[in-house]
Amino acid sequence: MSAPSSERRFLRPRYILSAADRLWVIDETQPVAVLLDPGSGQIDRIVSWPEIPSPSPTLTVASHGDHVWLQYSGTDVLACVTADGVHHAEYLEGTHLLTAGPSGAWCFRPTRMRDDVARTAAAPPLLRPQPGPPLILAHTGGGTSPIGVAGVLVTADFDEYSVHLGVEHAPWSRTYRDNPTPTGYVLRQSKSWIHLPLNAETTHIELDDYPRSRADGVWHTSEYADTTYNEQHRRKRALGDGIRWHWGTPSKRSGVLLVKAFRDGSSTPVREIALPGVQVYEGTARGQRLWLLVRSADRGSPGRQLVRLSIDTAERERETAIDDLDITAYCRPVAPEPPDHASYVRYCVRRLDGRRFSKRMHDVRAEFIGDWPHGRLHISFTHDYYEGLTLVARLNLYDEQGQRLDDITRYAPTELMEQADTRSYPDRSHSVGGVLYV
Repeated sequence: MSAPSSERRFLRPRYILSAADRLWVIDETQPVAVLLDPGSGQIDRIVSWPEIPSPSPTLTVASHGDHVWLQYSGTDVLACVTADGVHHAEYLEGTHLLTAGPSGAWCFRPTRMRDDVARTAAAPPLLRPQPGPPLILAHTGGGTSPIGVAGVLVTADFDEYSVHLGVEHAPWSRTYRDNPTPTGYVLRQSKSWIHLPLNAETTHIELDDYPRSRADGVWHTSEYADTTYNEQHRRKRALGDGIRWHWGTPSKRSGVLLVKAFRDGSSTPVREIALPGVQVYEGTARGQRLWLLVRSADRGSPGRQLVRLSIDTAERERETAIDDLDITAYCRPVAPEPPDHASYVRYCVRRLDGRRFSKRMHDVRAEFIGDWPHGRLHISFTHDYYEGLTLVARLNLYDEQGQRLDDITRYAPTELMEQADTRSYPDRSHSVGGVLYV
């Protein structure tokens, strides 16, 4: 087996949050965070956690005080990271990270709900055995506590102050149905939201231990279920010192990001800022300033920037490009080269070379360029609407750790066809020497 080819890896910012009096900018796939001074935006240090497993790059992250909590999709590992590195890690027993507060990190496991159908209207509810605790609190100093909840914990959500627990409970009734099967009397339980403060410390929650509100109909926790999500939903807002920030686009076609700042207790914005041509990954507030992690809406301009906004001006106070930071030394090690790499490349080329994915595409050629694991399969072609240009799609066969991705011959044809039919390509002005990379 040959050693992996050397290639420098630069920061690709994806997440931003505030902890330990710093801004944390976390990479999209690597276990690396760049810590910035929130006033100047200057780099303070780099923190990494390569010992935490990550079969998926999808990351859930939350923070409070000096602690950042991380969980990668597909794992039961919850890592508590500080500015000095990994503080401790916990086994989550099948739950997943929701949010963090003074008490620690709150983790939740949804209950699988199936219709409870009985032969009589008076039949009591069926017992629903739990495979494990539905709610866990991971403590900042280490260790976890399972938390019992009266009733059946069906769903959970959160905001900056509380964990909202969706619970089904008594009183209950049954309603007869004759379709779909099985026919019989279907259980209908009462539904409530229990609003649990983030600083709560308990091992069992009764219905009336904390503020509770009635929930009618279908459970809604998605931003798309709330018509005012741009003003209320956590993922498109940030709270500073007496200032709350909200951002969104007026319409999908507007091409303008609109940011609004409100003082506490007021529904009238104290500042509105328009940012044309950008898309937001995430944002966080410090004091009376907002930091947004953005990228250009132009597909041909992949750079990512930090933008600082303030209630003092309608212009961007600062723009910082940090995607040129070399983080190679902090990345996870690369797996050994698979012995069938050359054969797999020949298989992909054979399946895709000369194949016409769309009636608008012609002269399709497939070629592997580069070395394992960073080399990519280049699909070059011409297009009816891009006369004089050769278009090239570059497809990864392996991820950054040298693990083989899903078979591209299964999904790439559909993606290339849709891209060609909708002409979802960068502008012609991004072509170099008659070649446009798409």
